[in-house]
Amino acid sequence: MLERENPVAGEDIQLHLDLRLQRLAHELLDGRRGAIIAIEPSTGGILALASVPGFDANLFVTGIGVEAYRSLSQSPDKPLFNRALRGQYSPASTLKPMLAIAALDSNATTRDRTIWDPGYYQLKPGGRRWRDWKRGGHGWVDLKSAVAQSCDIYFYEVAVDMGVDTMHRYLSDFGFGEDATLDVAGALSGLLPSSDWKRAIHNEPWYPGDSVNLGIGQGFMLATPLQLATATSVIANRGNWAEPRLLRDVKGDHSVEEVLPTGTHQSIELENPDDWEFVVETMAEVMHGSRGTARRAARGATYRMAGKSGTSQVFSLAEDEEYDEEEIRERLRDHALFVGFAPVEDPQIAVAVIVENGGGGSGTAAPVARAMFDAWLLDFSAQGDELVVGSSGERDN
Repeated sequence: MLERENPVAGEDIQLHLDLRLQRLAHELLDGRRGAIIAIEPSTGGILALASVPGFDANLFVTGIGVEAYRSLSQSPDKPLFNRALRGQYSPASTLKPMLAIAALDSNATTRDRTIWDPGYYQLKPGGRRWRDWKRGGHGWVDLKSAVAQSCDIYFYEVAVDMGVDTMHRYLSDFGFGEDATLDVAGALSGLLPSSDWKRAIHNEPWYPGDSVNLGIGQGFMLATPLQLATATSVIANRGNWAEPRLLRDVKGDHSVEEVLPTGTHQSIELENPDDWEFVVETMAEVMHGSRGTARRAARGATYRMAGKSGTSQVFSLAEDEEYDEEEIRERLRDHALFVGFAPVEDPQIAVAVIVENGGGGSGTAAPVARAMFDAWLLDFSAQGDELVVGSSGERDN
């Protein structure tokens, strides 16, 4: 005779996810392909985690039909693919604030150093030219204006000055190249390249040109939207780590501390802690400066926000070839990215946005983040409407 053990009701859990912010994220991306991650910097709580297009999970509860599953699995828009956790993209210029911290702390640059930008960069006279996004160049730029105007030439040069080992060390501190979450299943680690990695995978040494590409978040490096939001939260916290988590509270005998694993990341200690404030101000200049690339997205704001836009190439251009969006097939157009947080003085929300094949990050992704900021800070309070998951696994809205 088999023994019987009577079932015991499980404990309910409360998530950081905010239902209203989650709905808004899906609405903002409706009709497009992309992802939005919103994090509360002080706790690491994930407020919104949206991958669009999505699907109705209820279809799988009682057994999905063959035609319905084929429609989902064969769709070119890949609704079954979680872009927020598993989409791996070149971070492009959204990496520049983290590289600015690395360059300052490693003494590869200073706040006052200026670099001449004629529209291109060369490792040696007569060699290959790496272009700036602004064909005529930005002229003389310092670090603040380089971030605000997203000057590629400045970051090409400081990336070569730092070298791959220095960049790898600092970017690792920001959580790139790993799954830094505490309780989010399925998140990928992206790719943080190193000289050892390149030799092992490609059987080649790390070239200075590889550092040039890494200096603007291109080349081999890949990051997920969750990683970009996490790294942005670290900047919002001025170097303090709060690992991303969904679990907020346990309604029962256990505590959150008993359920969640212990975070392993230490705060990032800089030789000059004021460098955090300086880099935050460079990101605020992106939004509020007279020449900031995303200044249009911040118009009319009653609070200060910090951000950085990015435009990630889907395919490479020849050295003398120009990018013409109108002549390029839609799915080969650049991805639009944006990372940011608000308010600058007391960050309550950090956001990462990617719109696949959306073009420029400042014109496409930054307004999406602004809408998320406004909703969280102005349109509704940060209390209530979190998703509660019962012991049965069903969500109670």
